[in-house]
Amino acid sequence: MILTPWFKKFGWTYIPRTIGGSLITIACIALCGWLVFTFDRTSHSLLDTIAHFLLYFTVVAGWWNWLAAKTSVTHTPHERIQ
Repeated sequence: MILTPWFKKFGWTYIPRTIGGSLITIACIALCGWLVFTFDRTSHSLLDTIAHFLLYFTVVAGWWNWLAAKTSVTHTPHERIQ
């Protein structure tokens, strides 16, 4: 169990609350940027780049979302969200 939540739920997404959460978010954004650069360098068209990138982006975004959900602040139904 994590003592300090790394993320805070904000609508349908999460916001980093700690340095650990920020580093994970920056790493995921950097990985996606590197993937776009790598796929764009080797592809023959825009559709080629998008098709290759989309698969990896969904995996990285899904992993980030799962990690953020597991390490976020949880609220009970009766608790007021500020």
